Amino acid sequence: MQSQTPLLYANVILKLLQGAIYSDDPHWERLQSYLTPIKEYFGKIGLQVRNYETEGFAYLEQPDPDPEDQTELLPRLTARHKLGLNVTILCVLLREQLRQFDASDATGRLVLSIEKIRDLLQPYLPEGNNDERSRRKVDELVKEAMELGFLKRLSGQDENYEVRPILKAKVDADTLELLKQKLAAYANRPAD
Repeated sequence: MQSQTPLLYANVILKLLQGAIYSDDPHWERLQSYLTPIKEYFGKIGLQVRNYETEGFAYLEQPDPDPEDQTELLPRLTARHKLGLNVTILCVLLREQLRQFDASDATGRLVLSIEKIRDLLQPYLPEGNNDERSRRKVDELVKEAMELGFLKRLSGQDENYEVRPILKAKVDADTLELLKQKLAAYANRPAD
């Protein structure tokens, strides 16, 4: 039996199946070079490549099925999970920080310290005098945001995190405004 030669961009396809690719990844240039055939490849199995070249990231997305389409529905590649309230709050706060960073015409990437993240979350966490419990809760939320790909711990800097630009694609400007309004109402609710 003769084996087939892998596609020139097979490594990019496999990397996209694992998660987002960023411009600092060795696969980035090959993705940009072979973007059209890679999009065609994934299109055949119902997936879309979302390429944000100027932002420096790309990822796969499986669009929701058209309810009018009578063809057989494709199974989901990945399960969808609703985010908990606290991680949603963190994502909105991080997305707002990205918006402000972009508006400031700053260059580079947005890096936040764990203390800054704690300060951002403080109004939304339960009041109490247990600082250690609050610190653990923020650490758990940061870990979850890292697992979602929205934060990246900087190597050699355990207390600093890069806010990944993919958050812009996952929480667009309109969604951000809607969520900010809901958060403002939540933060200003009367205490029980």
